[in-house]
Amino acid sequence: MDNAVPLDSAPGRATLASAPHIGTRSRPPAGTPRPEHFGGHPMVGTFFYDGKPLGGKSTYCTGSVVHTAAHDIVLTAGHCGRGLQRATHRIFVPQYRDGLSAANQPRGVFAVSQMYIDPRYVANTKKPTSDLDLAFAQVDPNSRGKVEDVTGALTFTPTTTYTHKVTVIGYPSSESVNVKHQAIRCPVTTSRLPGFRQVRMTCTGFYGGVSGGPWIEDYNRATGTGKVVGNTGGYNGGGNDANDDWVTYAPIYGKDAKNLFNDAAAHRTVGARPPYQPLTDARF
Repeated sequence: MDNAVPLDSAPGRATLASAPHIGTRSRPPAGTPRPEHFGGHPMVGTFFYDGKPLGGKSTYCTGSVVHTAAHDIVLTAGHCGRGLQRATHRIFVPQYRDGLSAANQPRGVFAVSQMYIDPRYVANTKKPTSDLDLAFAQVDPNSRGKVEDVTGALTFTPTTTYTHKVTVIGYPSSESVNVKHQAIRCPVTTSRLPGFRQVRMTCTGFYGGVSGGPWIEDYNRATGTGKVVGNTGGYNGGGNDANDDWVTYAPIYGKDAKNLFNDAAAHRTVGARPPYQPLTDARF
């Protein structure tokens, strides 16, 4: 598992760290919040897979442990999950610390054994099925136990509204924009992304690698706990058409997300779904 490397091969938010927003990119409006780099939380981490040692120049996407009876489920973005599906060796590293070996990571590393993704989801699409940009990774225990027992967990929380006070957490992947590979967090108030079951927030510094990161309501800064109502992802892999680092989207969780969560929590094969029906303002 030391020989795991990030893969950012798909378009969308997941690749932005290799090309920091400079030059012709639009500038954020005055007063746009800036994120805080911090030491992270045990239940939020990042992924590596296939080929080079953990501790390289890039991380992959962000994930967060969510509470289930099985104590072994990690939430991330659907487009991140597609990459993990293709991998041979894949690990989740809670509260990742750059410069430390796998054996010396604060909570160790956890091998990913299974991915749960809605079969209707197409990676980094701008179509309505971008509402389905979430995935769950089932991870094996390490020498310390099951991941939730080691790290604690967030509460996966379906919602019927679009305005939430949340703290968004993620790991920008490239050392060119995140020298120490630290987690960032930004407290924001969300608004609806019109035409989608998604929310929008503005905060600078959300480059590639933050995909899959939790949007946490009732966030406790000391413990990291709270209710996760969305994850970075959605339209265009989680960002606008210009790929501005300060505009970020997240699917929020209705019936389809809850069904996928239930499959993951039960370690149940994800079955066929009916054609996706985008929901209107009148029918959440």
